[in-house]
Amino acid sequence: MRVDSDRSRGNMKVLVRVTCAAALVMSFAGCAEDPNDTMSATSSETAADGSSLVIASVQEWKVIANRNTVPAGPTTFLVSNMGTIKHEFLVTKTDFADGKIPIEPKTNRFSEEGEGIEVVNEIPEWEQKTTESLTLTLLPGNYELLCNIEAHYANGMHTAFTVK
Repeated sequence: MRVDSDRSRGNMKVLVRVTCAAALVMSFAGCAEDPNDTMSATSSETAADGSSLVIASVQEWKVIANRNTVPAGPTTFLVSNMGTIKHEFLVTKTDFADGKIPIEPKTNRFSEEGEGIEVVNEIPEWEQKTTESLTLTLLPGNYELLCNIEAHYANGMHTAFTVK
């Protein structure tokens, strides 16, 4: 039996890339900031431009971030889609508790213009196994990092985020 070596090499390259990306994201998954920690950000928590750095991933059905609190000001989100389908990443300022933004039954999403919700900005739907970035200036308050594609939020694709 002869194996198509070009196809095997291509498959191996994809496997290596996915494995490396997953290892990078997972190395940060257990590093959420301690909410009782009063120390300020260190240089390892800042992007090259000096903004606070949040490394996150989205996948069916969760959003994981390496920290859940940042100081007010410029913040860069480096987000990997580790899922098997397209996702989006919204930075939403809200006083609703995590996972409690009301869902509209007809769309199985929440209204992004709804009362008590401010979508600050987003990474629109993007391909799986790729990484995107978003830099924003955030004001103090309560936020959720989430995906609002039909049924994704309701299935758990959100996490609480605080700006102090």
